[in-house]
Amino acid sequence: MRRATPVRKRIVLVGGGHSHVTVLRSFGMKPEPGVAITMIAKELDAPYSGMLPGYVAGHYTLDECHIDLVRLAQFADARLIHGEALGIDRVRRQVLIRGRPPLGYDLLSIDTGITPSLDDIAGAAEHAVAVKPVSTFAPRWQELLERALKPDGPRRMTVIGTGAAGFELILAMRCRLRVEAPARGIAPDAFSFAIIGSGGILPTHNARARRLAEAELAAQGVQVIVDDAAVRISVAGIALASGRHLDADAVLITTKAAPPAWFATTDLPRDEKGFLSVRETLQVLDDDDVFAVGDCASVSAHPREKAGVFAVRQGPPLAENLRRRAAGLTAEPFTPQRQFLTLLALGHKAAIAARGPFAAGGNWAWTWKDHIDRTFMRGFNELSVMTGAGDGDTSGDDMRCGGCAAKIGPVTLARALDRLGAPGMPPSIKDLSPRDDAAVLDLGAANGELRLETADFFRAIWPEPYAMGEIAAAHAMSDIFAKGGKPDHALAIAVLPFASPRQSEDDLFQLMAGARAAFDAEGVALVGGHSGEGQELSIGFFVSGGVAREKFVAKRGLACGDRLILTKPIGTGILFAAWMRGKARARDVADALASMRRTNAAAAHTLARFGATAATDVTGFGLAGHLLEMLEDAPVTARLDWSHVPLLSGAMDLANLGIGSTLLPENLALATKVAGLTPNDPRLALLFDPQTSGGLIAGVPTERADDCLSELIASGHIAGIIGEVVERGASAGTPLIVV
Repeated sequence: MRRATPVRKRIVLVGGGHSHVTVLRSFGMKPEPGVAITMIAKELDAPYSGMLPGYVAGHYTLDECHIDLVRLAQFADARLIHGEALGIDRVRRQVLIRGRPPLGYDLLSIDTGITPSLDDIAGAAEHAVAVKPVSTFAPRWQELLERALKPDGPRRMTVIGTGAAGFELILAMRCRLRVEAPARGIAPDAFSFAIIGSGGILPTHNARARRLAEAELAAQGVQVIVDDAAVRISVAGIALASGRHLDADAVLITTKAAPPAWFATTDLPRDEKGFLSVRETLQVLDDDDVFAVGDCASVSAHPREKAGVFAVRQGPPLAENLRRRAAGLTAEPFTPQRQFLTLLALGHKAAIAARGPFAAGGNWAWTWKDHIDRTFMRGFNELSVMTGAGDGDTSGDDMRCGGCAAKIGPVTLARALDRLGAPGMPPSIKDLSPRDDAAVLDLGAANGELRLETADFFRAIWPEPYAMGEIAAAHAMSDIFAKGGKPDHALAIAVLPFASPRQSEDDLFQLMAGARAAFDAEGVALVGGHSGEGQELSIGFFVSGGVAREKFVAKRGLACGDRLILTKPIGTGILFAAWMRGKARARDVADALASMRRTNAAAAHTLARFGATAATDVTGFGLAGHLLEMLEDAPVTARLDWSHVPLLSGAMDLANLGIGSTLLPENLALATKVAGLTPNDPRLALLFDPQTSGGLIAGVPTERADDCLSELIASGHIAGIIGEVVERGASAGTPLIVV
């Protein structure tokens, strides 16, 4: 995080809509000293509704029509919570979030969009696809497209809703299916298309635009049913209010939408349809510190239809008014335009342009629309989040990574400890060699239990405290799990960024709440700790636990013939180094965060059941570095099968770009012990990539390895048998790892 001024005001943005992405960009371009922003978003890729028809038609990729909120939040120096808001407590000034503790705010803005309103059509929830919310439509469309292109797939396509969204969607579907069908051995004319509405085509547009749209539908052979509402959908088709029946295999709905259901559980002012009522300043009617924008809100003084153009136009005045309120000033009014340009895509690369009484169509209108949309998206997806270090350069002070990538390298660490000399060990402490991450104490317990103690601490790899608490706790417990043990209590050490006392309290609460969630899930008591202030969020834990003597698993002990099992994919160091540069995709970061938040408890239990001979967790030294520790001074060598090493999504692409973490160059000092890869091979960088809350690497007897892997995969682990242990050659220069 770049922030140097202590935080005095916290702005919370609920939703990743068009107005809020503009706010993030505004604050990234012009930071407000002492003001911090947190965004809560259900999806980390925010769709741009203007390009949705082009995506359906096949003119745009998914990435081209989505704004990467992870990258945008990094540019804005904002915290990003991947979660769902469930309510507002204005008395306590908190946002309620599913599965997490409430989050405090000083200023709040809501831009959640709308949800489908399907109650008026029986069977719609079971037998139709709702286009709203747009954020969840893409995977449903891809699933429908794949079914439609099968020999026995749906052929009769129907859209309910004759407004702009329904009109563009039916033509986009027709374009895509007719283009792709021949490659699947399906005749384009095998498909039929229909559009249904209780009113006419484009009822809010001018007469000229309506005539052009009707002519286009006729030219493309789309059946049009107007002034006849759909009342029931079933597997047999659609029943209409007139009593007519329309055969349909796939039905999509673009009709009226509703505000999120949780609005009704708050005391926020709402209009007769349940949308939030706001003033010209975009503040809700009765609260100067709560704003609402986009489709989920209605400006009482200036009623307008629900259209993306208004959300886009509200972004700049919202950003300015949030700045003014943060400074204690009065928000200023904003009057939206009455007329606006509409560009309606016609499936193929043509469009209708309409504004006021004007309307015309053709390929030129598509070119215009495409230029506007791509220019808008470039304003978000081509932001430079950093200056200084470039791709592959990890030497700049402004590029120091967090998590285990912020640790001291293996060679430097070994030299420093060698200078100290061997410690004097009391009889109760087992002398483990090589140096281990956990202490093993034999206190002579009557039940034969050994005590396990470990500590870990690092600078935050992710700026959001709750998620960071979960990750750090999961990471700290791994040393205990790797040895076959069960942790029972923990102590925390936390360093919080400089902030006002109230902000520090909330940050510490969120951090410890995340840690508690991870510890509670494993039955570990968080019994105390210490905290302090610093430039950056840092977190660590001392963890203590126990293991039955006969179940203890050492780091060393790999036997010839063992199969090597890795229980989590690798790549966190490279991914978060890329994130710091604004080069990691949102979905890849989301996958990495989910992996890091998962503890190794279940994996360790499975490995133990199948007789693991040795194990360790994969952390700062990378997969190869920690495997080398297991092999040191042993008469065996590891042969790895790279094709079976699980990787986090996006990690290989980033490694091919030469992106690496701060610690990677030091880890690569051990690369001389690895054979089969050249120094510039990106696979070598991944093998030595430092992992934060990585998985376990263990040796399992050959006859049990396949069953062990099957059980790991069945329980949701992304695991793999990545190699085997073989006898080491007689030569002194024999490598310890062969790929």
